[in-house]
Amino acid sequence: MSTLSSFDPIQVIRKRRYGPGEHSDEELQWWIESYTNGSVPDYQMAAWLMATCFRPLSRNETAQLTNCMVQSTPGGPLQWNKGTNPQTMAALVDKHSTGGVGDKVSLILSPLVASLGVGVPMISGRGLGHTGGTIDKLESIPGFDTQLSTADFQRLVAERGAAMAQAGPELCPADRQLYALRDCTSTVESIGLQTASIMCKKIAEHPDSLILDCKYGNGSFQSTAAAAGELAVNMVQTGHANGLEPTVGFLTQMSQPLGTAIGNWLEVQECLEIMELYKTKNVETNGTADDNAPIDISPTTHVTDARLNYDLICLTCLQAGQMLLQSKLPQYQDQTLSELTQLAYDHLTQKPDTLQMFWDMGKAQGAKGDSIQDWYPPAAEIYQGVDIVAPTTGRLIEISTTQLGLLANVSLGAGRKQVHESVDPYAGMLLRCKLGHQVREGQPMLTLYAPKEKITSAVMEQVARCFTIQQNDGEEAAPLKPVVTHVVTLEDGVQEMSWEELAPCFHKLYPNEVYHHRRSE
Repeated sequence: MSTLSSFDPIQVIRKRRYGPGEHSDEELQWWIESYTNGSVPDYQMAAWLMATCFRPLSRNETAQLTNCMVQSTPGGPLQWNKGTNPQTMAALVDKHSTGGVGDKVSLILSPLVASLGVGVPMISGRGLGHTGGTIDKLESIPGFDTQLSTADFQRLVAERGAAMAQAGPELCPADRQLYALRDCTSTVESIGLQTASIMCKKIAEHPDSLILDCKYGNGSFQSTAAAAGELAVNMVQTGHANGLEPTVGFLTQMSQPLGTAIGNWLEVQECLEIMELYKTKNVETNGTADDNAPIDISPTTHVTDARLNYDLICLTCLQAGQMLLQSKLPQYQDQTLSELTQLAYDHLTQKPDTLQMFWDMGKAQGAKGDSIQDWYPPAAEIYQGVDIVAPTTGRLIEISTTQLGLLANVSLGAGRKQVHESVDPYAGMLLRCKLGHQVREGQPMLTLYAPKEKITSAVMEQVARCFTIQQNDGEEAAPLKPVVTHVVTLEDGVQEMSWEELAPCFHKLYPNEVYHHRRSE
């Protein structure tokens, strides 16, 4: 039984709404514990949640709220016995993304970093609305089990160096209850509540340190870099206040889908093909996307095109480099972020280790088959692609990314509107061009994959309206920025990143005629 003092719920709500002062640690602990055990009803918690939107939580209140939700986990944060396997447990680093369209970084990042000797315990979520979820993507692989017990999760990290699972009901149950209430009371946007919800699960997971990918743009929950920066600063501060040192964030653009694929299996296939690049070393770009050949999803044809997924490859390697830096392993401590980013890129594209690690992790978590080709869908389940073509010739200057994600997830069936809904693992879209590219009238811009009855003329029209093409006027277009634009640390806050700071792989893969960068010598 709790030994906490009792507080008056109405006074707690009034303090949040009017002040003065902040909630004490004990007051917040009582408030969350009382809501979790049913003493505080939904309607009073809903009033308090709405009050936080008008009178935001302070830095200290956010950190304490996060800690209260962590402590709702039976037994508190996970305890890792690093003596179990010093080779894989010497350093544990995790990553969290605020979510976007086509964001499949974790599928490559986790095995890449683990294959370089850093343990990656990764608890992920499902997609909702316009965003995709890592768990849905993994479960498009036949037999891949993401519902791991805490003991199995920790055992696999110790044995294999990485595991990817969904949060079980025992992990931060207070957050589970609060999130459901926030979702139906229009209080999701509160920075303090977002921070606590995101960070409590990572703190309960208890890695040594954490990196954050805070997205902004028209395909993200934060529309501007300033809004994403505010969230990132709060999460970085909360991470440090709760022992995840360091916690470092990156602000990344979501003005277009990341990579080429949108949809669960399509995104898995894109990642598998990137992890197989070492076989061909065919990782060149700087060209434009003007290939009109049809794309069929099968084990013998590829969806990966380095002219289009340069952003995915570079962002993954940047985050891998930061995770290596934060590991504090001696082999990485005398190198810069740029050097470690390039090291991760060279490892990914020149060695089979990342693919082998992903295969081993899949098999350890129940994936079926004797080879990766057995994970591919049977021919009878492959949808015939339907192209959406450019109505005119010109430069692609805007993609309505949130709307595109909603159409993929809701209209085609690749995602869900409600948490309990199932998804079609093979439905989705493939981009055939990206921002800044020149397109010709009649050239495919995107290909849809779904049951025929779902690709209606209305859906096709809505998809086509997601692309804005500017007819050529003879003037050179303004250069675009790379996918990562800022870094966020406890010491320096939000700092813009320049082209010069980025690793050579960025200069190699990013098309110069679109981004106007200059290659490093």
